[in-house]
Amino acid sequence: MKSIAEKTKSYPLSFIDCGLSNYREILQLQQEMQEKKRQNEIPDTVLIVEHTPVITLGARQSANKLKASCDELAERNIDVVESRRGGGTTAHNPGQLVFYPILNLKQLGLDISAYIRKLEEIGIKLLEQLGVSAERQKGFPGLWVKNKKIASIGVRVSKFVTYHGMAINIQNDLSIFDFIIPCGMENIEMTSVLKETGKRHPMNQVKEKLNELLIKHFYNEHTFQPIVRHNTKSKLPPWLRRPLPAGETFHHTVQVLSSLGLETICNSANCPNRGQCWERGTATVLILGNICTRNCKFCSVAVGKPALPDPTEPARLAEMTKQMDLKYLVITSVNRDDLPDGGASHFRDCINEVRQQRPDMKFELLTPDFRNCQAKAIKILSDALPFVFAHNIETVPSLYPIARAGGDYQRSLNLLKLAKKNYDKIQTKSSIMLGLGETDTEIEQVLKDLRNVGCDRITIGQYLKPSKGSLEVIQYIPPAKFDFWRQKAIEMGFSWVISSPFARSSYFAEQENLL
Repeated sequence: MKSIAEKTKSYPLSFIDCGLSNYREILQLQQEMQEKKRQNEIPDTVLIVEHTPVITLGARQSANKLKASCDELAERNIDVVESRRGGGTTAHNPGQLVFYPILNLKQLGLDISAYIRKLEEIGIKLLEQLGVSAERQKGFPGLWVKNKKIASIGVRVSKFVTYHGMAINIQNDLSIFDFIIPCGMENIEMTSVLKETGKRHPMNQVKEKLNELLIKHFYNEHTFQPIVRHNTKSKLPPWLRRPLPAGETFHHTVQVLSSLGLETICNSANCPNRGQCWERGTATVLILGNICTRNCKFCSVAVGKPALPDPTEPARLAEMTKQMDLKYLVITSVNRDDLPDGGASHFRDCINEVRQQRPDMKFELLTPDFRNCQAKAIKILSDALPFVFAHNIETVPSLYPIARAGGDYQRSLNLLKLAKKNYDKIQTKSSIMLGLGETDTEIEQVLKDLRNVGCDRITIGQYLKPSKGSLEVIQYIPPAKFDFWRQKAIEMGFSWVISSPFARSSYFAEQENLL
């Protein structure tokens, strides 16, 4: 499939990819563009977007039915917005594909009924490409999979120019529909591509398919090329912006690490906490090189064939702890599937060398999953106790095929279980990222699974795209939701919890008590 983004000649249709955006902002943008289109100042345009959680009320008041109060919805960070589109109550959230055509129906030779039928046909063809057979139901705009609704349509036309549009459930959290009676129709079950097929799809690819279908159904696809634009506004919400690092301690940390030739996960993974942690004189060292044997799409660490372990690294690590006067050291590594012990003996040697020179040093190990050698690795590391044993579960199991190549959810749980079983009186720890498209139900199950294998500590943080080739952020989770998950984790029995947008696996790891 030819990339839509490669087609840049000026023709009568423009696509604007708004990314993940607030509904109120996009509603205002639609209204502005509709007016410009009425004045013939812009070409036909389609806004494509995923919305932060929102419930919208349509023009048909009798069809606007909520099952929760606005206060309760606000507590759950779900906005409620009145709109003038057709239909009744519906809901939007990340993982749902929404598109708003700003078209002149008179110029296209369409009336409203024909326009809605075209939207439905586009949705049917798109869903067919994603493995779902959808159909119309007479008298009920939208699309259905048997008796379950998968897509909603609500449009408005003023002086022949359209706005509002269509929403198709791809892989969004369907629990948001529990708070409404969709379109005022009782006993409607909502569904999605994910629910029907069990498969996730990169949203940029879904958008590509949608763009081509819009061209095919509204224009002559052989003579038409669209303009594609991306929303130029900053996608980072205000709570994820930080000042650039500076200060004497920060620069001292940089100099020590550089002079000793030590790698840090802070640099290799483009961690957003680097400045803050280095200002505090702490860093998470990355041993065994900076080349990984796997290619996880959430990570920016380089993949390839790594070099053999450096026998001088333990001594250099010990020297770093003296120069920085550290009392707590977090050690992590890339995946080393090329080594028969996964790198466990090098972890052990680093700890023992540092401990020989700094007997009071406390340690935290953040290990890979030791694929094919877990029992062996656990035995080797027993010669370096005590330490906090950490291994990151990273994300929910349904996202492993997309985000964590070569990983296995049950294997990771098993490693934490083995550590807890074999190491007397140690704390085990894990970490999970939010914002990749996971649902609340999936997050809660991961927390339960971690507690079931005896995991004591948990960090929950926002996924941020670390490099151009990494996975896109599906949703920026607001701080209040992280507070919710913190409380949930405490209630489940975790003894140490940090849950915030900037939380990472080793963030404030040296603090003994975070409850």
